[in-house]
Amino acid sequence: MLIKTLIQQLDKWDSHGIWAFTSSTLHRLFPEQARTRLKALAQHQKAGLITHVARGLYVNPRARSLPGDVLTALVQFLRPWDFKYLSLESALSEAGVISQIPSRLTLMTTGRTQTFATPYGIIEFVHTAQKPEDLRHQVVWDNRKGFPVATTKRALGDLKHVRRNLDLVIIDDAPNVSN
Repeated sequence: MLIKTLIQQLDKWDSHGIWAFTSSTLHRLFPEQARTRLKALAQHQKAGLITHVARGLYVNPRARSLPGDVLTALVQFLRPWDFKYLSLESALSEAGVISQIPSRLTLMTTGRTQTFATPYGIIEFVHTAQKPEDLRHQVVWDNRKGFPVATTKRALGDLKHVRRNLDLVIIDDAPNVSN
């Protein structure tokens, strides 16, 4: 995969708003280079043309279409099919119930528990057995994020259920705790 060809393809995708892609996408574009593709990907990463985010997922760091909050935007790429919602420390911090900004983006998911350490930050998915239809009144869709966010009450419940540290939670001054 020649650098010139890769850059042309990345720029074409960027003009259509595509800033992240999978290794299987590259395989379809460059099928004749199946044997040398992994080596080429490593070289292109080292050169800064692409950024490896997770297994089989890459970002074009030069993309003009790169979102302002890449970490949050990566959630959809990492878990495209599972139901997920922002919860735990992340949702409570956004609601002002935790005085500190969490060191990671925390989400509940119907998929498996998994943590992704990306160059843009850490994303943690925590499994929940809750059915999406049972959470209908406990999560609110966020257009900016592209997925739901737990109400304060739901996020506190999730935090207790998964036995996370409650020391940072400020119940007395918490806005919207009744949500």
